Amino acid sequence: MRRRPSVGLVALAVVLMALATRTIPLYWSPLAFNTDGFKFAGLARETVRNGHIPASIASFNPDEYTFSALLAICSQLTGIEPLYVAQLLTASIGATACLFVVVVTRRIGSRLRWSRFDVRIASFVAGVVLATNGIFLGRSTAVTSEGLGHVFVILGVVAFARTLRTNRRSWMAVTGLVLVLLPLTHNLSTIIGGFAVVSLLALSLRSSADRRGLVMLLTVVGFWTYVSVYYTTFKLDELSRISSAPGLFVAWVIVLVLLTVWLSTASSRIQRDLPSVVLLGGAGLITANAVTPIFPGTATTGKLLFVYVLPVALVGLVAFRGVPRIVDVGFDGSAVFALLLGTLSIIGFALTGGLTVPYQDLAIRAQTFIHIPFAVLAGIGVILSARRWDSRSIRAALVVVVLLCSVVSAPLAFSGLRATSAQPLVTQSEFETATFAATHTDQWTSDGHMTRIASKYYPGRSTPSQTGVYVWLHDGGSVPNCPVVAQRSWTTVGAQLFPASPETIDRRSYVSVSQRRNLVYTVSGDDPLIVTIPIADDQYPC
Repeated sequence: MRRRPSVGLVALAVVLMALATRTIPLYWSPLAFNTDGFKFAGLARETVRNGHIPASIASFNPDEYTFSALLAICSQLTGIEPLYVAQLLTASIGATACLFVVVVTRRIGSRLRWSRFDVRIASFVAGVVLATNGIFLGRSTAVTSEGLGHVFVILGVVAFARTLRTNRRSWMAVTGLVLVLLPLTHNLSTIIGGFAVVSLLALSLRSSADRRGLVMLLTVVGFWTYVSVYYTTFKLDELSRISSAPGLFVAWVIVLVLLTVWLSTASSRIQRDLPSVVLLGGAGLITANAVTPIFPGTATTGKLLFVYVLPVALVGLVAFRGVPRIVDVGFDGSAVFALLLGTLSIIGFALTGGLTVPYQDLAIRAQTFIHIPFAVLAGIGVILSARRWDSRSIRAALVVVVLLCSVVSAPLAFSGLRATSAQPLVTQSEFETATFAATHTDQWTSDGHMTRIASKYYPGRSTPSQTGVYVWLHDGGSVPNCPVVAQRSWTTVGAQLFPASPETIDRRSYVSVSQRRNLVYTVSGDDPLIVTIPIADDQYPC
């Protein structure tokens, strides 16, 4: 009799796949994948150099302690500079999140009394969906503290769910540790995790309001008090999105509690259809944004983005069939359910907070977290959908289609300006050019990609600005009368003017402008870069 692969082999395959997809950027560049990674590499560099985290510098945020320290430790242990080891560390963190999803899905499948084969298939599908889903892949490949936030949110929500059900001190200790570390790690992860534990508490108090429930209520209140005092004391800029609309924020907490209690007792059809309606609503917003920006002054939806997002939406139609089965299937199911509703509530707060760039950023970043319960539900939903068919061929085909839909969306993570309004990948030539500009010029202008590299890795060394290039390319103004860092790709995919859409320049105009200025630096390669200055001596601020 042929022995089928165990869940351990499934977990190993998912981890290897997650590591492989998150190290793809190393094919193009040995550096940290994205511009935010340069900030953390700079913080880790200073930490290693001085022996402590440089919390006194102006650019340091109070939610950057944990990842900066972890990157510095990793650099010390490997002997590799933070800028070059950051991608491997981030890939490992992303793979850990995928492993957690496999474990949670396996436990839910076991609680549903499925066969071992079905449990393995569900776990494999869940892991592969999270490992290859292009939307989540892009954020979990990026070198930021958000990746560590993903892991802490999963661990914290599961630990809190087990604490509510078992009252074991070990799980209380894990919950306490994660809740203490979250505000030091990533602000949005902290808010998402806080909403999820509120939803879990509502689920627990719905069934029984005993002394243990009162203790957990005080724990949640204490956590929110700690978060608000910590971020207010150390003046976290991102907190303004909440402090500017405190009443609305509280209202969405109340909505979350009511939604949790109502949906957990609603019929299976409502539990299945409501998330599907939300998914279709999200698809409608993306479609409407292709016609006109929902948030004024931001980028519209490109055609290539549609191509990559549509397969993920198709997976969602299968995934949400699993919602009715996870509500009362134990603490793991409750954790997935709470994380789903908590994330949706944050997105709702962002969409009703105002049509501004900060709230758009909050909505886009928050939706990343929904892909964690989404992956678990995809594993559960594909088995439930397959069981409706008697034919083994159809069952197998359904699993394959779900996997393919996730895999074909993976290139979105690395498409940059071809599909989105931001270019994450930083090449060696771009880094060298940004280093030259930051070292030899006081004020200079370029697109958002190049200016962010310099300002994040060399804070205070020079004053790069996107304004000059924005006025030139977006508003049709004159060529900046100051040093300009330009790239050949501005003539193809365009210059990054985030949050607005990229703007291209005609190739002849690009060459003509370059010839009318003094060339002081150039780097050849697939995407040549140049640094030019005006011929006249009277330069003006950028």
